[in-house]
Parts: sequence; C-alpha cells; structure tokens
Amino acid sequence: MNRYHTLLFDLDDTLLDFGKAEQTALRKVLSHFGIEATPELFQRYSKINRAHWEMLERNELSKNEVLSYRHERFFESLGKEVDGATVDQFYRNAVAEHGHHLFDGALEVVEELSRTCRLFIITNGVKETQQKRLHRSGLRPYFSEVFISEDVGYQKPMKAFFDHVGARIADFDSSRALIIGDSLTSDIKGGHNSNIDTCWYNPLGKSNPFSFSPHYEIKQLNEIHQILTNRPF
Repeated sequence: MNRYHTLLFDLDDTLLDFGKAEQTALRKVLSHFGIEATPELFQRYSKINRAHWEMLERNELSKNEVLSYRHERFFESLGKEVDGATVDQFYRNAVAEHGHHLFDGALEVVEELSRTCRLFIITNGVKETQQKRLHRSGLRPYFSEVFISEDVGYQKPMKAFFDHVGARIADFDSSRALIIGDSLTSDIKGGHNSNIDTCWYNPLGKSNPFSFSPHYEIKQLNEIHQILTNRPF
C-alpha cells in the first residue's frame, strides 16, 4: 500500500514550465510597446514578478495589486508609465494561450500516479488563466479537483488555504497526504504551517536558506514513485 494516497500538486514550475510561459508572454508585451526582448529583460521581469508573488504569500499585497503592480514596476525600470491592469490582461491572455508547456515526463507521471492515488492541484495563480492552461496541457482529467487561491479566498502558504482544501476533500487524512511543489515559501512552508508532509521538487539543486525543511527532496518527478513505496532514492 502506498504511504500517501492524496497528492497535492503545485502547478507552475512543478508540472508546467512557467519560465517558458513567462518569456513567451513577456515577448508579446514588449513587442506591443516596440521594445526588443532580451535575456536581461526576461531576468529583470522574472525577478520583479517573483518578488510581487512573494509579497502576496506574506499577505502584504492583494492578488489584484500583484497583477497590476508587477507590470508598472517593470515598465518604470524602463522609463515608461503604463496602466498595469491593462498590460496584465494582455500578458495573462498570452500566458493562457501559450503557457501550457509541460516539463518532460510530467504527464506520464501524473497519469500513472492517478491509478493509485487521488490527485489535486493547489495553486496561487489566476483562476481563468490556470484553468485554461490545465485543459490545454492535457493534465485536467487526472485531477479530482483544482484549488485556486482566487476561489479559496486564501493563498499558499496560509494555513487557512490548506484547511479549506482538507475540508473539501472527502475523507481527507493529513497523515496520508503529500504536498509536491517547487516553492519553499509557498508549498513547503504551507505544509509546515498545516502539518502536512511535503516534497520539494528541486531540479536545479538549489540550497534551502530557511529554518523549515521538506520531508523529501526530488530532482525528477518520477522519484515520487519511490516516496510512495518507501524505496530508497
């Protein structure tokens, strides 16, 4: 019998390649403003975007503020003033249309896990965008339910988010649940706050600068099978 039977998967940079989606969408935004896309601009925007989502995780900004301010700060760094909400709609349309690239092997791993476990998505993304990407990627049929912070009313890593998830899943047993995600500050800290075991998807071998630690760390998604069957890596 598997050690865990309920798997809570993060979406971006765990199953879907958000970096690729972000670059595609930003390239379209920059082209709209007549600006040439460069690696330096991709890196600059990614840093600004990540910082704003981390402020949401700390409850310092609302979701709408994150969506708008990230573009305003980015274009300010280019000496331009824009309406953040308008740019964000353009950007998110591009993410929804082109941002469904899966990491290698992700679909196969999810398909196999769905035969023996209950799978759920937990994400802080925008509802409309995330739903479209899930369907276009082919992932949606393998997940019993999708929990998006916009619907839940709380975001990862807040305990209230995971309390809501547990209340919505029939016969939820936190001791038989596992959170799988790439973000230490969102997924792993969320599990720590909620007393749910965690698996850090860390393909680049990053170091952990925080006082809390995941129960497991993997570089490839197919290593989840070894966790479920208690086999050594």
